[in-house]
Amino acid sequence: MSVYRNPIQRDDDFADPFVLRHDGRYYLYATNPDIRCWSSDDLLHWRSEGPTIAPDTFPGLVPFAPEVVYADGAFFMYTSPSGHGHHVLRSESPTGPFRDVSGNVGHAIDGNVLIDDDGRWYFYWAGDEGIWGCEMPSPTEFGEPVLTGIHMNGWTEGPFVSRRSGRYHMTLTGNHYLSRGYRIDAAFSDHPLTGWTAGPTNPLVVSTAEGFRGLGHSSSVTGPDLVSTYLVYHNMNPDLTRHLDIDRQVWNDAALQVLGPSRAAPAPAAPDARCVWEHGADADWTVLAGTLDGRDGHGLLGAGSGGGAGAGGDAGAGDGIALWSVVPTSELLTAELSLTAVDAERYGIICEGDGAGDGARDGSGAEEGGGRLLVLVDRSAHRVTASRGRELIAAAPLPPAFAHDALHAWRLVAGSEGAELSLDGRRQLILPNLGIVTALGAVTEGGAVRIGRCAATAATPESADAHAVAPVPGRLWATLSPSARPVTQAAEGLPYASVPVEAGEELAYRLHAATAGEYLLHIAGRFAAGDALAVTVDAAAAEPAHNTEPFDIAEPVYNTEPAHVAEDCHVVTIPVALAEGGNVLRIEARAGGPILTLLTVVAMPAAGVVAISEAGIVGFGKEILDTADRADVDVSAIVSFTPDVASNAVSDAEGGHGDLLLRVREPAEGGEGDDTRLGIDFLLGYSVQFHADRLTLARHDYDERVLATCPVTIDPARSYAVLIRLRGERLSVELDGVVLLEVRDLLPHATGATGIRAAGGSLRVERLEIRITDAVRP
Repeated sequence: MSVYRNPIQRDDDFADPFVLRHDGRYYLYATNPDIRCWSSDDLLHWRSEGPTIAPDTFPGLVPFAPEVVYADGAFFMYTSPSGHGHHVLRSESPTGPFRDVSGNVGHAIDGNVLIDDDGRWYFYWAGDEGIWGCEMPSPTEFGEPVLTGIHMNGWTEGPFVSRRSGRYHMTLTGNHYLSRGYRIDAAFSDHPLTGWTAGPTNPLVVSTAEGFRGLGHSSSVTGPDLVSTYLVYHNMNPDLTRHLDIDRQVWNDAALQVLGPSRAAPAPAAPDARCVWEHGADADWTVLAGTLDGRDGHGLLGAGSGGGAGAGGDAGAGDGIALWSVVPTSELLTAELSLTAVDAERYGIICEGDGAGDGARDGSGAEEGGGRLLVLVDRSAHRVTASRGRELIAAAPLPPAFAHDALHAWRLVAGSEGAELSLDGRRQLILPNLGIVTALGAVTEGGAVRIGRCAATAATPESADAHAVAPVPGRLWATLSPSARPVTQAAEGLPYASVPVEAGEELAYRLHAATAGEYLLHIAGRFAAGDALAVTVDAAAAEPAHNTEPFDIAEPVYNTEPAHVAEDCHVVTIPVALAEGGNVLRIEARAGGPILTLLTVVAMPAAGVVAISEAGIVGFGKEILDTADRADVDVSAIVSFTPDVASNAVSDAEGGHGDLLLRVREPAEGGEGDDTRLGIDFLLGYSVQFHADRLTLARHDYDERVLATCPVTIDPARSYAVLIRLRGERLSVELDGVVLLEVRDLLPHATGATGIRAAGGSLRVERLEIRITDAVRP
């Protein structure tokens, strides 16, 4: 299995990276004075294409966060020179030169364009209030601004919006770009401009480690295999240049997740079939009618005389018809063909199925299945149609601005429940179940059509997510298994699905371990007394195809006896041993019916007892006292408060307090890296807060969410004995031997360090002891 390592590109400055996929190639743009461009075929190896704008385009200014959209033969670039409002630039090529066609249209920084399924355009940008959006009447016109309501704790920037399975998904970046806690969040909505909700596992991407920090400003792009999606982002270097990073992006219902940030992960997969005319692709095509010539990086398909390939007649001998003979034969298929009508009156794609089908789903009522499916653009009628034989089964108008003589990407996604056809990323037709697809090709009538790069993979995006490889240490949804039967937890108001497993059933997950060793598997879900889980880890012998099941494996390298659940809980933790590189993790239900939600794999937590004689903090700030990652611990201490701070700041209007920090990971400060007040909540973990009038337990995901609170009067003239117990999802707090707070966190932080914090208050600890309990639960 080929492996890449982040950063993937180091020899230039790749700030605010954006990647465009066009005609089977990738084009990368970044913040720099001449908006340099790079191109790639695989997302990993990039070659310079040089500057894309003239030196005098924005004199004295640096164009921020350029993004490029292709539409009907033209490329539109959106950038804000040094943050002074956006300009739209136009070019006939993805590598430029781009020329300003709009002047300054305003809208602050970090513009992003979404072309929706209905053909409408939307523009998003970052402002002081969070993320704004508007509809676009044209590529250079902007409608009434709408505040989307989504923002991050602190500075917010870098929106990127996409659509999947009927929902809108946004990634966005927060904190100052010079902070090591610069990070990426996710949000989702059922409307492009309003109703946005923060993702349940934010932040998506954060790392404060030396040499791999300041991760942010992302875009997303389809992988070479057509069925995977990759997040592209940058990391900050000491000299303030930024390197380029990528990681796999997956979905669980409305919840977007990034399998990372990784330092090493499997390379993006190639498609099962690829047509590159420069490499002699002519041999992979079978001409049924007309002529096909490979030239100048494309194939030219010409029609003969007579016949008709439209809805009113089956393809005749006079049409230009060519089948791409290397397309994988599969019920699951995702294919992309780039076509440009030279002078054809009708042109499009042809798809052969094995006869299985359940009729059109566009309201026509037709139920003719299988056979030859023709999907054609009719130039004169300005619409696209789908037909079998003489039966018209679906039709839709083309957008008014659709240019027939421009290159368009035809994307077909076929599965067991039907198929979908998109043009340039915009959903155009819902089609019947095609059954087993046996052939795919291009058709033209009354002229010629150019065939650009093509690709096909025997999978759909949904099936590919279930076979995604998760780098570990890291986390992954339990739905990412080929045999998972997800159940959405709608009754609980949660935007993700979990996986029930009956006794005798097994789930398999593909992992990539950075190093060999002992790890802790942390399974969040719902477990009842009497449930039993058995975990086996196998070293992966080979990389399976996207929809191959079961996985091919080598001899098992680790096996555990079943873990028996003694009482109802939301978390089970089990030690596992992983080989370096590929592993297959198998979870079998031996008894009961556990429900799995989220898997987290971490390095085996440190053991033993840690004792710290004394420590203290005043004002605003945080300090890590025990840097080791620990899971289930008892933390005990004698706590007291500086009298002058406790009597003033602790009781002031800001609600000042001193805290114990638990399971802390990725702590950072705000602003440019040294603002302790702004960054007071910049951490992952938990805090036990001592306010003047209450005791509070809160969760932190670079923000604060109160889990429980209890009224209590804190006397600054005395000290208190505190005992905090952490057991998986259960957290309890005792004060002077009395349990005051008990909570269960549904998707808890698994491990982390221990420290103290002051938020406008003070805390002094003496005889702090961290006692590690058995790491295996239950």
